[in-house]
Amino acid sequence: MERIGTVWNMNALAKNEKYLPVEDVCARFGIARNTLWRWMKADATFPEPVIINKRRYFSEYDLAKWEAARGGHDPDLDGKLVGLKPVSGVITDYDQLVSALTDRRNKLGISSIELDARSGMQEGYTSKLENFGRPQGRGLGPEIFPLWIGGLKVGIVLVDLPRRPRKKKQVEA
Repeated sequence: MERIGTVWNMNALAKNEKYLPVEDVCARFGIARNTLWRWMKADATFPEPVIINKRRYFSEYDLAKWEAARGGHDPDLDGKLVGLKPVSGVITDYDQLVSALTDRRNKLGISSIELDARSGMQEGYTSKLENFGRPQGRGLGPEIFPLWIGGLKVGIVLVDLPRRPRKKKQVEA
């Protein structure tokens, strides 16, 4: 458990998720503690706190989801991207993904070393990722993927594509 200001980052509870103490939740919504307790009792959808050493902490992600749902928007069920600007075209294979992420870095005007520093990757690792398929290159793993896209400040969105026509098999005569 690591304290960042008044925000707790408890990796044992949920990886990469921040937890807020009661004071920060009240400040976030501009409410008193009594109002927070009323919300917890009255609204079954209000996020459940995690209790550590007799203190309550709330998942920042769950609070954001609850807040969005109250505004009529559920980020987990939204069918379209509202207000977000795509930064690449459709990506259908790994080479296109690497190319799109490399293009994004170039458009941001940052070097691969600077991206390594921003994202928390080992120095020189972006260069290895961008040179996948070459002797010095490396493939993308589950630990590095969120660091790479996080450093570039992009996200991945999956969309349904129209079905591709099947290639007809040639019948040999």
